[in-house]
Parts: sequence; C-alpha cells; structure tokens
Amino acid sequence: MLRSTPRSRLATVAIAAVAATATLPAAAQAAGSTGCPDVPMTNPFAPWGDSAQYMLAPDGGLEKSGSAWSLTRGAAVGEGNATFKVGGPADRRSLALPAGSSATTAQMCIGVEHKSMRFFVKRTAAQPKASLNVDVLYLNAAGKASSRRIGRISSSRTWAPSSVLPLIVNRLAPARGNAMQVSLRFTPQGGAFTIDDVYVDPWRRG
Repeated sequence: MLRSTPRSRLATVAIAAVAATATLPAAAQAAGSTGCPDVPMTNPFAPWGDSAQYMLAPDGGLEKSGSAWSLTRGAAVGEGNATFKVGGPADRRSLALPAGSSATTAQMCIGVEHKSMRFFVKRTAAQPKASLNVDVLYLNAAGKASSRRIGRISSSRTWAPSSVLPLIVNRLAPARGNAMQVSLRFTPQGGAFTIDDVYVDPWRRG
C-alpha cells in the first residue's frame, strides 16, 4: 500500500483544482471579465436572505422622475416610494403601471456574469389574477431588435421584492466582447401594478 505524503496530497489537491477549473462552463470562467464599466454595487435584498451584490438599472429607483425610461399608455412616475427605501431614506418616488401601459428602462451594459435581475413590486388594483410581464430587449446575432420574456409576476397589494429573474440573454455577451446593451420592459396584464428599485445582479459576492 502506498502512503501519501503531505507534499503528494497538496499536489493532488492542486491538480484537482486545475481540472475542476478546466471543466467549468465558459460563462462561469468569464465572470468578472466584463467589458462593461464598473458601477456602484449594493445588496438591497439582504433583509430577504439574498446577499448578492446588485447594480441599479438606469434611474432604477425612479428618483430622477423616470427621465431615463420610455413610458407609454399611462405609465407614470409619482410620489410614494417602496416602503423599504432600499436606495436611501430620502427616496420618495415609484412607477405606476396601469392596465395596458408599458415601461422600458434605458439601455444598460451587461456581460455574461450579469445573470439575473430583481425589483420591488405591488399590485395596485383588486384583480387577483393580474400579472406583470418582464421582458429583456436586445439585438440578436443578426442585429435585429428582439425580446425575451424572463418573468411573469403575480403580487400582493403590499410592497415585496420580486422573485429572482434570469436575464437569459447574458449568454450572448461573450461573442460581443462580453459587453452587450439590453433594456428591461414591464407590461401589466389584467390589472395595475407599481414598481420601484430595479436592480441587476452581476454575480459578484462580498
């Protein structure tokens, strides 16, 4: 029987670590090597057990009155912040989305490591079957404007964080220098909603 020495055990561990790294998906290996500029990071969902570091979408807190958003068919920024005020105690605005309206963020840069997004939402009408569709808008490989449904949210009539929604199209980023432009679109169906504090998670921790 061969007896392993401390040095041989260390060598075995090192070889195993290299092998594990080699078998990681390309997306995981590319994380952190984005072509996007650095932006401030916070962990706004920590009180709900989500310790991820997030970046705010352009005017994601609506405190600039939605100037970076495209608002249609009655969507409007108004007074009344999400009760948690994750952006700061001075926050006072949110985005009302009546039935039939639509709201789209300005474009933002994502890399393959930008895996998901999350926001705060409440249903503002009595219809319990109402839902809020969330789509990501991007250019496909042929340069054509495209959209992908990433979530359909049902919500109570009190403020709460949404579920974590996968961005999905981030997998296209490596072929574009790991920097692609996307927007997020929110469209209510069958009722009215209010949203606030729209964040994207670039899969960094600590």
